[in-house]
Amino acid sequence: MHNTQVVDGSPTVVSNNDHSYCNVEQLRFLTDVQAREIRDRFGTPVYVYHEPSLRQQASYMCDFPNAFGLTIRYSIKACPSAAIIKLFHELGLYFDASSSWEVRRALIAGVTPDKILVTAQEFGPDLEEVLKQGVEFDACSLGQMEWYSQRFPGGRVSLRINPGFGSGLVRRLTSGGPDSSFGIWHEQLDEALQLAKKNSLRIIRIHEHIGSGHDSQVWLDTAAHLLAKVEKFPDVESLNLGGGYQIKGLSTDMPPNHYEFGKLLKSQIQDVANRTGKKLRVELEPGTFLTANAGAIVSSVIDVVKTGSSGRTFIKIDSGLTEIIRPAFYGSPHPMVSVPAVAEQQKLSNNSTFGTEEYVVVGHCCIAGDALTITRGNPELLWPHRLRNTKAGDILVIERSGGYCSSMALKNFNSFPESPEVLMRSDGSLELIRRRQTLQQMIENELLGEKQREESRSQEHQPAHA
Repeated sequence: MHNTQVVDGSPTVVSNNDHSYCNVEQLRFLTDVQAREIRDRFGTPVYVYHEPSLRQQASYMCDFPNAFGLTIRYSIKACPSAAIIKLFHELGLYFDASSSWEVRRALIAGVTPDKILVTAQEFGPDLEEVLKQGVEFDACSLGQMEWYSQRFPGGRVSLRINPGFGSGLVRRLTSGGPDSSFGIWHEQLDEALQLAKKNSLRIIRIHEHIGSGHDSQVWLDTAAHLLAKVEKFPDVESLNLGGGYQIKGLSTDMPPNHYEFGKLLKSQIQDVANRTGKKLRVELEPGTFLTANAGAIVSSVIDVVKTGSSGRTFIKIDSGLTEIIRPAFYGSPHPMVSVPAVAEQQKLSNNSTFGTEEYVVVGHCCIAGDALTITRGNPELLWPHRLRNTKAGDILVIERSGGYCSSMALKNFNSFPESPEVLMRSDGSLELIRRRQTLQQMIENELLGEKQREESRSQEHQPAHA
C-alpha cells in the first residue's frame, strides 16, 4: 500500500515497506534533454562530469577555516582522469597520489612535482626517480622510513600515523585502528623518531587519515591526537588530516557542515601556537567531496522483468559493476533517476507528479551480485527504489558517480569495454575526455599469433547477426 504526496514540488511516496526507498530522486546537474543528447552522441554507458560542480566543491574546500594557511590536496584515486586533474591544477589545488603511477599521471597532466605528495601501500617501480624530481614522500611504515632514509639521508619526510582508532561510512572504509594496516602504529612513534634522528631526516608533516565517510567528531579527535604530539617534531610545518569528508548523497541524507568542525580545529591550532609557537598549516585530502556529486553515469534500460506477483520488478541496465562497484562492495546506495526515451513519453500532472513504481536495479554483468538498489551498509539486502514508470529503451542516470566509480570499477569484467568519460563545461558544451575502449585495446597485451590477431580484427568490424 503506497500513498503519493507532493513535497516541495517533488513526489514522495510513503510506503509501509521498510525495505523500499520512497523518495523519487531528481537529476542533479543534467536535464532530461541533456541526458538524451549524451546518449545519442556518446552512447551508453558513459560517465559525465560537471565542471561548475567541480569548481564549486573546490571553492568550498579552499575556504575551509584555518589559522595559519591551508593546502587542499585532491586525492587522485577518486577520479584520475587527466582533464579532472588539469582542472584542479588550474584552480590551485595540490595533489595526493597513492602510487608512483598516479604521480606519473599527474605529471603528464601538467602538475609540477612540488605539488604532489605520495602516500602509498606499494610504491611503484619509479618512485625514487619521481622523488628526485621534487615529489614529496609520506612514510606509512617503519620499513618505508628505512627505504627513504637509505636513498635520501637528511631529506624532508612526512609521517602517516595510525592513531589507534578510526571512523568510516562502513567498516571496510575505516583506515585507522588495530584492524588497519595504514600508517605507523602510534605506539611505534618513538621508534620512528629515533630512526629519523639516526638518518638526519626532517619530519615536516604529520598525517592521520582515519577513514572515508568518517564521523566529524572522530576526525576532530584525530586532530587533537596529533596536536598533542607536536612538540615531539621540532621541524613540523603541516598537519595533514587526510580525506573522507562526508557528502549529501541521497536526497534524504542530512547535509554535513564541515566548516563547523573546521572552526573548532582552527581554535585548537591557535592554542598550540600560543603554547609552543608553532604555526601549523592545515592540509586536507578530499576526493569524494570534490568529485562524487559532480559526476553521473548515463545508462540505458535494456529490459524490465518481473518475478511474479509477490516478487520483484527488475530494471536491467547496460551498466553495473563495470562502471560502479560501490553499491556491491560497500553497500553504498546511489541516487538514480529514470528518464523517458523520448520527450513525448514524459507526461506530468500539474508539473509535480507522475506514475511511479518500486524497482530493483541490476547491472549487465553475468553475476548475481551486480545490483545497485541495495541496503545501506548491507549489499546482501535489496532495497527497491521508487522511480518513474520505466521500460526498455529509457535512460537511467546514476548520480553521485564522479568519485570512486570510474577508478574502482571492475573494468573488462565479462569483456565489456571501458566506458568513455565526458566533461560538461561551464558553458554547457560537452567534451569527450576519454574514448570508449575497443576490443583490440582490451586484448592488445595478450600473446596471440599474428594470424589469430588479424582474424580478431576482421571479426570486430563485421556486423552483428540478428
